[in-house]
Amino acid sequence: MKKLVPIFIILFWISTTFLLISRYAPSSVLDSDIQPLPPENKQRWMGIYLKGKKIGFSSNRFYKESDGYTIHEEINMKLKVLDTIQDIQTKTEVSLSPDLKVRSFRFALNAAQDMEVAGKIQNKNLVLDIHTERHTSRREILLDEEPQMPLTILPYLYKKGLKKGTRINFPVFDPVTLSTQKMHIEVVGKEKITLNGNEFDAFKIRGNLNGMQLLMWVDEHGNELKEESPLGFTLITEPMAKAVQLPSSSSGVSDLVIQTSVPFNLKLPDEVSYLKIKISGIDFNGLELDGGRQTLHGDIIEIVREEIVTYGDTSLPISAMEQFLGETPFIQSTNPEIAVLAGDILGGEKDPLTAGRLLWEWVFQHIEKRPSITVPSAVDVLETKKGDCNEHTVLYTALARSVGLPARINVGLVYKDGYFYYHAWPEIYTGRWIAIDPTLGEFPASAAHVRLITGGLDKQFVLAKVINNISLEGIEYR
Repeated sequence: MKKLVPIFIILFWISTTFLLISRYAPSSVLDSDIQPLPPENKQRWMGIYLKGKKIGFSSNRFYKESDGYTIHEEINMKLKVLDTIQDIQTKTEVSLSPDLKVRSFRFALNAAQDMEVAGKIQNKNLVLDIHTERHTSRREILLDEEPQMPLTILPYLYKKGLKKGTRINFPVFDPVTLSTQKMHIEVVGKEKITLNGNEFDAFKIRGNLNGMQLLMWVDEHGNELKEESPLGFTLITEPMAKAVQLPSSSSGVSDLVIQTSVPFNLKLPDEVSYLKIKISGIDFNGLELDGGRQTLHGDIIEIVREEIVTYGDTSLPISAMEQFLGETPFIQSTNPEIAVLAGDILGGEKDPLTAGRLLWEWVFQHIEKRPSITVPSAVDVLETKKGDCNEHTVLYTALARSVGLPARINVGLVYKDGYFYYHAWPEIYTGRWIAIDPTLGEFPASAAHVRLITGGLDKQFVLAKVINNISLEGIEYR
């Protein structure tokens, strides 16, 4: 089982990709007649490449309505994960006011498990209806500023005016992580690029999405010609016939697990109780490298695996820790099926440490280890009983919270065979925080787990700036 190191971070690849490639160009670069807003109702296409290999395509249309505009887009991708091809499709529709403000949207993700999010902006409230295969919930978010959607970034920029030196800051709402991210756009200047055998004068635009850099090339009419991201994705405007052509095999396509792995200079045993490493190549701002079993001194981290001991007379349910006991759209701790199962597993056990171990053992034994690209939902995992660390961690967290055992999600890196891989695991509070791993069967988790951040999807987007930039150097272990 340990040959399979599932990774939670794939979700961020997917989420980031959607943010990067979901762009609407007001008119197609392949059309002879360029027209300003409002554009004609025409379908436009882009090819999606990873490390130079075709992995998918997108298409979109911009509709003029009597009271504004509607943008519709579809994305199709085939991603390689641990030698398994994962098919992913998204559909997005956004309703805009005449001045291009977002009024409402509907987003659907079709993958190993499906998800749909419908949103409506009412004054400064964003009302979300979230549907997974077996659960429906509503969430309201108070907005400091009305956000753009991925599909509306270029129309918004085009409306502001394209000229060298233009700088714009605005929030962007991501329907995958249900979070708002900060976007900074700067028009660098003009340069010539060649696409599909044609040369274009293009504005080069530099974007910063919450710390992650990207580049876009756009013509003077706001048509996106090309886009690059540090994750290895390239988007190119193409005719439909070329855009929809995908290779018949995955030969040569980069495996996301391998591509995002971090090489390590030391060979570690299976059981590591202490690890001292040097971390470099990244900005520590926004990360949670210090605290609990991890101690940060400058760029040196020391990790000590916890000793399992009982603290005082603490019993379940534990109170005054609502932040780690509450329900979220994907951690449905009050769901009757979740609550009944947790109660059956515990059989009346009230000791937090014993209860935590019983839940850990059940999830480890009953959830099949399988790579999966999904937005995690505890009730859906309980139904399918399969998934990677993503699904194991979300289900465990929901079970623990349902019986009053505080639990939170850690995301970071775990060691295996000379590399660190992105991974997720929970922590439980039994008088102090203890890291455990129901995917790899470790209670407590070994010191070869390096925590980068804690929290749900809405907190973890900061990891996008870490991928392919972080370096780890081993100093000592035991």
